Amino acid sequence: MAEDWAADVKKFAPNADDTVIAGIVRYCGIALQSRDSSLVSFGDPAETARVRDNYLKKKLGLTQADDVLEQAITAVGDRMKSVNFKNRVTVYYLLAEHFGALDLFGKAGAGASAAAGAAALGAAGPGAAGLMSAQDSANDRAAVAVEPTVAPAPRPTAPVASQTLTGGYGAAAKSGGKSGLGWWPWLLLGLLLLGLVWWLFLRNPSAPESTETPAPAEVVSSAPVAEPPVAAGVGTLAAAPLEGTVAIPTGAGVTAETRDGKPVVKVYFDTGKTDLAPAFTDAATGLKDYLAGHAGSSLVVSGFNDKSGDVAANAELSKNRAQAVKAALVAAGVAEASIELVKPVETTDTSTSNAAARRVEVVVR
Repeated sequence: MAEDWAADVKKFAPNADDTVIAGIVRYCGIALQSRDSSLVSFGDPAETARVRDNYLKKKLGLTQADDVLEQAITAVGDRMKSVNFKNRVTVYYLLAEHFGALDLFGKAGAGASAAAGAAALGAAGPGAAGLMSAQDSANDRAAVAVEPTVAPAPRPTAPVASQTLTGGYGAAAKSGGKSGLGWWPWLLLGLLLLGLVWWLFLRNPSAPESTETPAPAEVVSSAPVAEPPVAAGVGTLAAAPLEGTVAIPTGAGVTAETRDGKPVVKVYFDTGKTDLAPAFTDAATGLKDYLAGHAGSSLVVSGFNDKSGDVAANAELSKNRAQAVKAALVAAGVAEASIELVKPVETTDTSTSNAAARRVEVVVR
């Protein structure tokens, strides 16, 4: 993703430090590769709780009460209310600035200025104690600046100042004996390389793939479950079971049901996807045949999403799914004039499971 994080930050903090911005980008890492996970939804309590616990508490090391941290998050949200999409890098920068923790991400000169301030406050006497402890906290955080990408190698217990990368001898060489420590630099280098290889190729980062969160695995009965019916022609649609009596697929799939005496075809999707299940080809043919046998009928297509993830991004996902279903119907021979895209009053369906919510309904009108 090509994104000018610094330019976005400086919309709200014109004097923002580029070094600090780069440090926050490194901290966010793979989360910035997805548009959905690179944004912060201030309207989602679960998202703001993650910002509070994972970023403010764990990364910045803050120990204030939750309500104090949440007030700061709300203040940043209000500060950015002029934009619809709030970049995670900008949110994290403004929060770090709010709590005086910018030096955690490598701001140049922070340590020296903090030491000078501490000396001045010490000379001022007991009245400066509160400010002094805040500055000490900032200095402590500066010592851990940016999280390392590889585990630090063990340090040798014996001095190696006289060693070289060629495994040369130290002072003992002058007396004719080896120092015995020439292998340490090679060991350190090897450990660093192994850590780098693990970080780049072997680890399994848990970055979100999409805006929707996959539902936990459901416990099912050991008894065999019949496959859900698939709309495959006018006869199948006319004989479809009543709505709510068919099994819901756990991922992409198609079902045919009956609502008020008319067929309803429901297209289910994998998490964060708009790809249609292959079975929809037969369903589209069945709907085309049904319209041919029922003059004056038309189709209404509506998209829904589950309750996880960013609200705005999920609404866009529901619309894209509905458009994909309409395009497949037209490709199957259904007249485009007979298809109407209708946005539901609430695209997020909170009345059912996540698997059942990720759907598009095609209703005969």
